[in-house]
Amino acid sequence: MKNLHLFLDGLKHRPWAVALLWTIPAAMLPPIPIDETRYLSIAWEMRRTGNAIGLTLNDLPYMDKSPLLFWLVNAAWSLFGVSTLAARLVCVAFAAGAVAATSRIAGVLGHRDPASAGWLMLPFVVFGAFSPVVMFDVPLLCFVALGLLGLVQWLHDRRWPRYAFFLVVVAFGLLAKGPVYLLHMAGPILLMRWWHGRPLGHAGRMTKGLLVGLVIAALPLAVWAAVSASRFHGTSIADTLIHQSVGRVAESFDHRRGWYWYIPLLLPFLLPWSLLLRWRQAAAAFHGVSKNKVARLGVAASLPALAGFSLVSGKQVHYLIPLLPGVALLLSAMHERVPAIFALGRVRLLLLLAAVAWAWLAASAVIGLQGNASWYIAAITSATLLLAGASLTMWKAAPERERLMRASCAALLSLVSIVLLLGTHLKARMDPQRLATVVAALQRDGVAVAVTSGEPGLVNYLARLQKPLPVIGEKAAWIESNPQGYALVHASHGRLHPLVNAALVLTDGWAGLVPAADLEQVQPSRRSP
Repeated sequence: MKNLHLFLDGLKHRPWAVALLWTIPAAMLPPIPIDETRYLSIAWEMRRTGNAIGLTLNDLPYMDKSPLLFWLVNAAWSLFGVSTLAARLVCVAFAAGAVAATSRIAGVLGHRDPASAGWLMLPFVVFGAFSPVVMFDVPLLCFVALGLLGLVQWLHDRRWPRYAFFLVVVAFGLLAKGPVYLLHMAGPILLMRWWHGRPLGHAGRMTKGLLVGLVIAALPLAVWAAVSASRFHGTSIADTLIHQSVGRVAESFDHRRGWYWYIPLLLPFLLPWSLLLRWRQAAAAFHGVSKNKVARLGVAASLPALAGFSLVSGKQVHYLIPLLPGVALLLSAMHERVPAIFALGRVRLLLLLAAVAWAWLAASAVIGLQGNASWYIAAITSATLLLAGASLTMWKAAPERERLMRASCAALLSLVSIVLLLGTHLKARMDPQRLATVVAALQRDGVAVAVTSGEPGLVNYLARLQKPLPVIGEKAAWIESNPQGYALVHASHGRLHPLVNAALVLTDGWAGLVPAADLEQVQPSRRSP
């Protein structure tokens, strides 16, 4: 127990270090279709072609995303070799950076225990669910947190290096996710006078400086868009930037939902703290911090962006992940005001839930279901994490700060444990590696393999294709030219067709290989606009 206290004391001001626990599921989970496999395939095509500017998927222009994440994945591959873990370490590092930046913001604004903001940030379920996979939400979250930090530091002492840091972060944020980054920064920028709590001085001069600075910060993205558009015939700079900022959000076909869609999801989105919060004390705590800088910045960094995303048609829960630094800052201010605002003992319920899920794996073994090596490793690792989490909840008379830290760590350990268990199910049901292995074998045997239009790059990276699979244009002509070939088909929803080989059942459809002779009979079902 003494060693545990020494260990926790060393972590007291370093919640970001605990975020590195996401390396465990990052090493054990299979690549997740269809988003993560798509992004890995785009990074792989960048590596294979040596073209770091024009993003491609199946050798066709891919204009939906900005390039920074793909550059960083290739940098990680250059350092550690090409692997899924090396690519995922990029996002794990961003997760740790976001936690560190959130703590630092609270410190600059005068919070008595700035690390509490990081501890509150650490175990958000939706944050953890995306930290060990290659997607854009956690990098964007990190740049939002760093952007808030730059803005806070600049207003604190008005030194030009702080201003330069803010602009550099904005430039990287735009390269990470495109102009949508500015939607997350709009609230904190427009409400500076309110949350800063003091006169800004020469407001006109500051406004002009900010506008000029933002234009300068946007130049790297504009240059990339210009050079990228010049590589592809018929693609313009405006089309690239408009599509990245509003094309897949305001004009979304796949995720079009009403303005109210996020409201019932807010409590699940805020887990585990929505479960641990003592709601009767929350109103008093919020009223008590209404003039607190940390709380005001938290509101400015979360509510305006939530309102903005509610008004556009395209909605996904993970679009809200960059709001979490603001939420963590608000909760930390409320916790500073009312230390007992969280019923931290309830964290044991999370451990119990994870233990029940682990018991499911044990029951599967008892009834004779066969596992593999990764199955057993995941089960043992999960059980070890649960035991470690349970030991952290034995705080007895520990001070409130240490109780919060222990509860945060225990919640994180339970979440990592559950993700590992879900990963075993994912590996058994949705692992695209088998499909990629079959495609690679067919290519080695000289069998023609092509993809139908819109195929999301499921196997390009996993099969380490040295050239992308051709896209079928005229179906009848391709069948006639390749009667013994196979088409890789992806359906965004609907039941799996019985003629599909090496089938992969997805959460929103299926994918697999269809013999050329049967291709006319298989009509992949797609969502209607």
